[in-house]
Amino acid sequence: MSSAPTSAPSSSSAAPLWRSAAARPWLALLVAAILLRLVTLPLMALTDHTEARYAEIARLMVQLGDWVSPHVTPTEVFWAKPPLSTWSQALLMEVFGVNEWSGRLAALGWALLGLWSLDWMLRASLAPLQRAAVLAALMLCPMYFICAGAVMTDATLMATVLLVQAAWWRAVTAPDAPARRRAGRVLALGLGLALLTKGPAAGVLALLPPVLHALWRRHGAVVAAILKDPLAWLIWIGLAVPWYVWAEQRTPGFLQYFLLGEHVMRFLQPGWKGDRYGFAHAQPIGMIWLFVLVSALPWIVHAVVARVARGRGASAASGASAPERLGHELWVYALCITAAPLLLFTAARNIIPTYAVTALPGVVLLWLAQFDVPALARARHWGTGVLVWALMALGFGWLGPKESLRASDRELIRAYEQACGPDAWTARCGLAYAGKPDYSAFFYSAGRLYGPPAGATVRFQVLEKDTPTARADALACNKHLCLYAAP
Repeated sequence: MSSAPTSAPSSSSAAPLWRSAAARPWLALLVAAILLRLVTLPLMALTDHTEARYAEIARLMVQLGDWVSPHVTPTEVFWAKPPLSTWSQALLMEVFGVNEWSGRLAALGWALLGLWSLDWMLRASLAPLQRAAVLAALMLCPMYFICAGAVMTDATLMATVLLVQAAWWRAVTAPDAPARRRAGRVLALGLGLALLTKGPAAGVLALLPPVLHALWRRHGAVVAAILKDPLAWLIWIGLAVPWYVWAEQRTPGFLQYFLLGEHVMRFLQPGWKGDRYGFAHAQPIGMIWLFVLVSALPWIVHAVVARVARGRGASAASGASAPERLGHELWVYALCITAAPLLLFTAARNIIPTYAVTALPGVVLLWLAQFDVPALARARHWGTGVLVWALMALGFGWLGPKESLRASDRELIRAYEQACGPDAWTARCGLAYAGKPDYSAFFYSAGRLYGPPAGATVRFQVLEKDTPTARADALACNKHLCLYAAP
């Protein structure tokens, strides 16, 4: 049977955030965080290997005009991920040109969809002040902020997963059967998009919190209502399955590699040797817990400090427990959202820090549960967000751009083009790498390094920085490589 939420929604909960005077400091903080991410998008060079690789895949989609099978080189398809994230990046490159800003803008758009989904989820359950605070906190979680402006698949994953999870909560709290049915169809939409982002793994990440919540709180009737709706099935199947069939027809072998390799061997076999596009990450078991902690560190520290202060009597407390402040049903669901990636990846070793991002909505809801609603309006709480924003501005506006140059070939390519002038990328002024160029080199050369002009005179070389062949007359260097005039 299905149990109703333990706390009745406030009649004013669904009011727009800006109409609440108490919510405005948090809302201003949210807007400031979004604007900061927007203006910092073009400041950092695309770094190797992850961000530059996905940017190059999107650039190649534009260049080759192949919107079915992403390519990692002009002749090699990219079987590691479905194309939804790449579609969005390539589309913006088509509109705004191929550059860092257009490539990263898609991630910000997906991050905004994630924020909207969370607000939609909570609209009838929490006060505007609580909603504004949790949205600002999510945007200012370090990992969410990073993913909101990086050329990767993680912002797309977060948005689609959160859309599914928000729709589940709306179905649970729906006032009638038609509203529940509409929420179920939004859930199906999110699931279809998730399957086009990272495949079955995204589907599991999206559905595990609703499944845990349904089992814990006995929401079998809600599950049955969604499963009985044929249109919900048609939405997610019709959205996701055609591309998988088309991709297999275009490039036979895709499904075997993607389903078995990327979804089974990657996580069960440390140092998996079958990765066609990178290298396996052999992390210690349980590393996902540390990743989640660091991903939301400012708000976890803030909650701990506030709890200690209450324990010492430094602030007034209503005596309400965390589940009572948030509403017991929502508090349970926040636990499920937080727990899902921890359960999935605790035993996995081939993981990276961004795997923590889907836990963050649950984490910030649990953070929110530590505070009474009136307390959130106090400057010492939203002031913490201002401090976090200032640190983000320092990191992404000043430190990040400098550090990114160490992990990118952008300045090497620019130095070569400046030295050659009009002869750059012609047979009169060639560029040769001692080894295979990095993805950033292909991106910033607009793919010209894939096929240098026949018979080109090599006038410039890129060599390893710390080798016996290194010289003191480098034109530009990054962390590992230097550009030299050929002897």
